[in-house]
Amino acid sequence: MMTEEEALRMIHGLPRFHGGAGLERIRRLLRYLDNPQKRLRFIHVAGTNGKGSTCAMTASILQAAGYRTGLYISPYILNFRERMQVNGTMIPPETLGRLAERLRPEVNAMTAENGAPAEFELVTAIAMEWFAEMKCDVVVLEVGLGGRLDATNVIDTPLASVICTIDLDHTELLGHTREAIAVEKCGIIKPDGRTVCYPQPASVRAVIEQIARDRHNRFIMADPTEARVHSVSLNGTEMTFRGAAYHLPLLGMHQVCNAVTVLTMLDLLRQEGRLILSDEALQRGLAETTFPARLEIMGHHPTVLLDGAHNPSGVAALCAAVRQYLNGGPRIAVIGMMRDKDYADAIQPLIGLFSNMITLTPDSPRALDAATLAQTIRERGGRAVPYYDASAAIEEAKRMAGSDGSVTVCGSLYLAAQLRPLLKL
Repeated sequence: MMTEEEALRMIHGLPRFHGGAGLERIRRLLRYLDNPQKRLRFIHVAGTNGKGSTCAMTASILQAAGYRTGLYISPYILNFRERMQVNGTMIPPETLGRLAERLRPEVNAMTAENGAPAEFELVTAIAMEWFAEMKCDVVVLEVGLGGRLDATNVIDTPLASVICTIDLDHTELLGHTREAIAVEKCGIIKPDGRTVCYPQPASVRAVIEQIARDRHNRFIMADPTEARVHSVSLNGTEMTFRGAAYHLPLLGMHQVCNAVTVLTMLDLLRQEGRLILSDEALQRGLAETTFPARLEIMGHHPTVLLDGAHNPSGVAALCAAVRQYLNGGPRIAVIGMMRDKDYADAIQPLIGLFSNMITLTPDSPRALDAATLAQTIRERGGRAVPYYDASAAIEEAKRMAGSDGSVTVCGSLYLAAQLRPLLKL
């Protein structure tokens, strides 16, 4: 049987993307496993931003309600096995090795015949088989990229299709307007289902609603005005929704909208009798939600905030949170980005927010060099200095912030994963 290390070498040795779009490769892998996805119920979540948080809240609530809950997310932060969890426990290393070994003959056959499956397709097949083996009651399934042609889109009509925020990201693959991207995301909407949508601009909402209606879905747009926020702090948000009180530990007003989307969706499934959810489970599950590297507080004096935002709406949410929560003392940023992102435009809102920035090169072959990023920041009127030692960069940022200031680590999930172990309280 494969070890975890051997399994990961096999997985990471596959192509990241396929030029030939389609779902036939993942379908073939799943047929080889006797279609484990047919034995599962899903809540399917797509969108540009907010997918991970939405999935984490949903899974926490379902677990609090007593359901054996599978959670499939990407990317991971610290450990590859975070991508697939049951009741908050990652897939065991030996199980990952066993399932990769089981699929190896089919991967080899596909490679010899028509081309290897993509990395994400193999990972998705492994996850589906493990969730079926574990007899999950519900699997919360996050789309990897897009929706229509994503490997997760091999499932039948889910309990609910959830569409989170739509923004410009991966435009070379998904389209150059929000409306075009929405069409791709809405590929997860199946016939005769239920679609619940995060609040969207009118033109994007029109696209989503039309597709949902065409596929005979019950369509609900989450309404943030149904929530009343009573207080916000670094400890989270106190709010009421439809008469019930909730504590939301995830920071940022955008998380209130994500929470309202989750509660709207679960309330719908409760009303229809598809899930049994007590008010206590909804409240406790939301309060117990954890999600690393999304406006995560990692320290105090100075306050240390960790965030993986890397596209326009994610950066906007980060900026809003920094203004809301980090008002005392100097604000210092430790930032690293990918060179294949629109990094020049992404940093513009950050320049006026931080008094100084320290740049790092994230641990990724796609990383933008720290010196190049620092130069770009300076050209746009900011103050930045490159560092090539992560520990030294953090120490210098804390020194510059002082005990009453703040350090924000941002720009890339790769950087967040690299620095999070150094920032643990």
